[in-house]
Amino acid sequence: MEEYLKLHNKAFVFDAHCDTILSILDGKGNLKNGIKDGHIDIEKLKKGGVKAQVFSVFVRPEWYSDAVHMTLKAISVLKKEFEENREDIELAYSYKDILRISEEGKIAALLSIEGGEALAGDITMLKIYRELGVTSIILTWNNRNQIADGAGEKRANGGLSDFGYEVIREMERLGIIVDLSHISPKGFWDVLKVVEKPFIISHSIPKKMRDIPRNLDDEQIKAVAEKGGVIGTGYYFSSYNGKKANIEDVLDAVEYFVKVAGVDYVGIGSDFDGIDKPIEGLEDASKMPELTKGLMKRGFKEDEVLKILGGNFLRVFKEAGV
Repeated sequence: MEEYLKLHNKAFVFDAHCDTILSILDGKGNLKNGIKDGHIDIEKLKKGGVKAQVFSVFVRPEWYSDAVHMTLKAISVLKKEFEENREDIELAYSYKDILRISEEGKIAALLSIEGGEALAGDITMLKIYRELGVTSIILTWNNRNQIADGAGEKRANGGLSDFGYEVIREMERLGIIVDLSHISPKGFWDVLKVVEKPFIISHSIPKKMRDIPRNLDDEQIKAVAEKGGVIGTGYYFSSYNGKKANIEDVLDAVEYFVKVAGVDYVGIGSDFDGIDKPIEGLEDASKMPELTKGLMKRGFKEDEVLKILGGNFLRVFKEAGV
């Protein structure tokens, strides 16, 4: 067996973000039999050696008028998928669950919600979502909501609201990880004044590589590290400029994050099934070993590769009390 495969098999590969539920809701397939033009299913995850996969319920803008109902429906559909494939995948409610499920030779599935609209302004929904298995919440998408402004809100220059402050306090009490993907810059800095536990940015790219509002500048990258958080390197390069992207772009992004933040604060958040065009060389979850190969070629040491592939995210899920 080649060295990179040995290392990949040793790693606890943890992908912090995918949007696969949207394809399932749209009738494009399922986890067992595959999804049309999909990046993730059971077979692809197993082939890629993925031990933990975060499945995010993206609150689509067309759901906003009925966000709680639609979010609960999506969670129910996902949980049914996990139950029907329980020999291969199981929903993890805690850090201990993640380890146990992996030790049993199954994929640990984690639930995330992308968009605080899912609360509909009612903080008591957090406890309900936690009981259903939600372990992280992305506070905003690109739009403004009752918690904070998203990265796409250009005029208001708004940050975290009073309600958002209470949401963060309650999330940390319940063991739900704060995810700052897509938040506005002011919202980002407001949250950093409030959080007491490690947080994540599940999927992002350095702004120096793709200058779009949702990506991170150097000061933000450094601040994540100073708070003990983790940034998941995203694969969405092709989605914003129409150019073909390849695995080298992703490796460049990992290297940049490591250079600015340090190797202890960088992970992987593919955004599979949420990106418009696949990454050449990382077309789907089955190709994850190629990432290990690329990291080794670039001179990352074994312990560094293990941290980037999943060790860092595991640490945060433990330290945040999930």
